[in-house]
Amino acid sequence: MSAPQTTARGLAAAARTLRAIPDNELLAAWNDTLAAFLDPGSPERRNLDPDLLQSTRLSPAGLDHGLQSIGSGMLGEPAAAEVRRPHRQKEDGFSLVVLPAEPPGLILQSLLPALAARAPVLFKSARAEPHFAPAFLSALGRRLPALLETYAVATWTGGDPEVEAPLHASARLVVAYGGEETVGALQTAASGRIVTFGPKLSLGWVGPGADLGQAARGMALDIATFDQRGCLSVHAVFTEPPIADDFSAALASALNELATELPPGNTDPAGRAGVRLAREDADLRCLNWHGNKLDAGTVILENDVRISPSPGLRTVRVHPAVDVPPLEDWKGRLQGLAVAGDLPPAVHEAFVEAGVSRFAPAGALQTTDAAWRNDGIDLAAEFARG
Repeated sequence: MSAPQTTARGLAAAARTLRAIPDNELLAAWNDTLAAFLDPGSPERRNLDPDLLQSTRLSPAGLDHGLQSIGSGMLGEPAAAEVRRPHRQKEDGFSLVVLPAEPPGLILQSLLPALAARAPVLFKSARAEPHFAPAFLSALGRRLPALLETYAVATWTGGDPEVEAPLHASARLVVAYGGEETVGALQTAASGRIVTFGPKLSLGWVGPGADLGQAARGMALDIATFDQRGCLSVHAVFTEPPIADDFSAALASALNELATELPPGNTDPAGRAGVRLAREDADLRCLNWHGNKLDAGTVILENDVRISPSPGLRTVRVHPAVDVPPLEDWKGRLQGLAVAGDLPPAVHEAFVEAGVSRFAPAGALQTTDAAWRNDGIDLAAEFARG
């Protein structure tokens, strides 16, 4: 029996321990732990940050801002509202959650619903980022030792049938985050219920009535957070044609300012090459574009309303659009929409039909809270049902 299997068996047997923990004790441990991990001056963060900065390749300011965007809305009353919901796992057993390599801290979006449902979980950390999840669970267990018996994290080579087949066979539920290859392999291997969150990207909309300066600043923040590597990162923005030029220039200026406030992290040759190719393509097609350093932001004013994948490194295309943009090729691959100004009902409905599950003002798209349901899925209910 592998170490993860042994751990999972212990978690399943400890489910009754978790069900006996009062809400107030659970919330006190959660709030105290999360507050410490959101404070870059806390002992937990000072011990964690060197490893986390290396694995995520974010700048210190970028890491702190990213963790705040994920975690700040899960403190206090939002967390209490989640924990006090009626969903509860009523029998023994564990669930398996496969975490992605990025963004860091994503365990919070599945751990809080699992705590609320009193559902024991074995988390699989990605080899590329194996630091945050064990550090957080260890700190949570120090504050409430009973949780050491009901939540655990392990790292193993994905796709190993000797490890994964028994886990999939015995887990009440498998929750998987990751790229297409990872999610596809897990869907094939899973023998029971599975919930998957595959790779997605987000968009922006600047409609009538928008203040261009505020819209540009907000959209730049939604682009720069996590260096544009999260599912809620904006990769393309639609605007009214008359304002496309002015908005593109304002967005480039805002990204340039953010490059000082939230410096980009370490980049790789492939990423820089992708931005160079995007800029060269724009030149060849006689498109206007703005940008200085390769990793500090590139804004390309498109003449095609169809969405093109961004190479990352804070690269975004601005598409003039007078109506509903063509989204057919992106159905099921879109996560959120950052909105400035008016969003016509028909356009809103088109984005919903394309799979967008989060609409937020520009600048707040990546600042989620405990009430957000990724892809519309209520994970607490899923954990409880198993």
